Amino acid sequence: MFEGLRFKHWSSEQDADRIVVLTIDRAGSSVNTFAREVLDELNEIVERLSFELPKGVVIRSGKTAGFIAGADISEFESYGRSGSVLDAISFGQGVMQHLSRLRCPTVAAIHGHCMGGGTELALACRNRVASRDPSTRIGLPEVKLGIFPAWGGSARLPYLIGAPKALELMLSGRTVSAEQARAIGLVDAVTSAEMLVERAREIVRRPPSRSLQQRLSAWATNIWPARQLLAPMVRK
Repeated sequence: MFEGLRFKHWSSEQDADRIVVLTIDRAGSSVNTFAREVLDELNEIVERLSFELPKGVVIRSGKTAGFIAGADISEFESYGRSGSVLDAISFGQGVMQHLSRLRCPTVAAIHGHCMGGGTELALACRNRVASRDPSTRIGLPEVKLGIFPAWGGSARLPYLIGAPKALELMLSGRTVSAEQARAIGLVDAVTSAEMLVERAREIVRRPPSRSLQQRLSAWATNIWPARQLLAPMVRK
């Protein structure tokens, strides 16, 4: 699948069903964060996947500490000094958009903390499965740093779980457990950590459909009149 490409922070395997399992394991770090070179490699991977389309893609973490902690905030200062903040945001948006447009099922297999850019990657996948381990927490805590989800999560989350719930999560920065995430429609399934990747493969083979209630709620709260009613919540 990735002949001719070498990666420092990602690895892959393809099973007999042509399902590719991508593992993020940032080199030299105990946790996964989206440093620019990690994102660069993901961009190359997604480009190759778009040409050599597998049956499906599962994205998992190689770290015991968690899924993805978010962007590498140590790089923010250098972006500010070089005046490249908007370029960095635009690049991240492009990678997530490309991932979201892959013409095959994509599933984020979440175990442990999944924050910020990690949650945005999960939202760019068609489906999400989380482990019920107590360490699993999912959220968009960017507001606590004075920023906002900039890679498309602020648009994707309202259409997934409805605008009121999405705004509450983004504006409070709070995190949710795997079971709470399933209850609001943020993840499609919850399983044990040991069965996480296999459950993700099952979702690739038989993608679940969202309930009528979830779809209606997401639609109703994202139409123009509803957005006008929610606007004061955003301003406050």
